[in-house]
Amino acid sequence: MKKKYEYRIGEISKLYDIGPDSIRYYEEKGLISPKRKENGYRAYSLEDIWRLNLIKDLRKLNFSVKQIKSYLEDRNIDTTIDLMEKEIDLIEKEIVPLILLKKGLEEKVKILNDFKKINEYEKIKIKKIKARKIILIEESMSKDEEVDLAFRKLEARNDSKLFLFANKDMGVFIEKESMEKGNYTIYENAFFFVDGDEEKYNMIIPEGYFATLVYKGSYKKSQPLFEKIIKFIEEKGYSINGNPMEIYRLDIHGTSEEEEFITEIHIPILLKK
Repeated sequence: MKKKYEYRIGEISKLYDIGPDSIRYYEEKGLISPKRKENGYRAYSLEDIWRLNLIKDLRKLNFSVKQIKSYLEDRNIDTTIDLMEKEIDLIEKEIVPLILLKKGLEEKVKILNDFKKINEYEKIKIKKIKARKIILIEESMSKDEEVDLAFRKLEARNDSKLFLFANKDMGVFIEKESMEKGNYTIYENAFFFVDGDEEKYNMIIPEGYFATLVYKGSYKKSQPLFEKIIKFIEEKGYSINGNPMEIYRLDIHGTSEEEEFITEIHIPILLKK
């Protein structure tokens, strides 16, 4: 006859919503010690119950089986405080990336809302822009698919911080040789802008003046709009002072409607030749 407060593995599995294999694994590692009945079945006692309660809670907090075993073998106020402090540290490490992601999303929302308010796209403006850090991949590319693959390679370098969906800015540099021939659709680098306090980056785009233009819709507009800005720069007596950039403010990752794509062109300039 089954004793009061004695449970079989199937009952424990159902109670805790964990597989029998996991329960056997905890037994193998010495976290629980069910008794064996004459017929060979495991019999779980109330002591196993509270141990499993603790094990499940600590596993939810991402503690390892080794850490849990050590705690179960030496459980007192000091080891409990130590375990809780370790968990606080782990939570802090998880919170920081989430705060940064939230900040990035908020900035992205603001940028997109500002662009939605633009009454006149394709208007050239001269802006002084502060220095910006970037990480980049040096790779020649032209088709949209090649650009997207390059972005994925960049994102893979730091999946916890770079997001194609929520990143503030990502873009490409126009290849210098192609630009000199009047072709603005060949790219030599894909990049992400990163925060100013970021320690891992490839280069800094220095502070300076940029001829800028925001356009909406197909990337086919890029070539004639670059030609428009270059002509403007020449007419104003300015000179190009670095590689032009295309920055993708809203692309296929944020909308399936091509007419909603928002792209910004930045060309670094010197105001006087």
